[in-house]
Amino acid sequence: MFLRGKLRIHGTAGAILYGWHQAAVIRAWRIGQADDGAWHLTAALERVDAFQCRQRPLLFTAPRAHTRDGFWAWSVQTLDIVGLELRATLGAPEQ
Repeated sequence: MFLRGKLRIHGTAGAILYGWHQAAVIRAWRIGQADDGAWHLTAALERVDAFQCRQRPLLFTAPRAHTRDGFWAWSVQTLDIVGLELRATLGAPEQ
């Protein structure tokens, strides 16, 4: 389990999923945890389907560096997209 504090992680690939559909394809992302325990995602998008991004439930996934077949997964609580920039509040990590 993660501890609250100044934890930050980042990556170069990821996706926002609606079921098995890629609602958004991410080319770079950064996640930080606020003092209140909330996880915040900031990302640069490669491709976005605005309709699928309005659906629920959504899941943020990204491959984990230095692991075989591992990935990060968070439920998406709130999502805001402006152009090809994404900001989201995430639930607790699922993977």
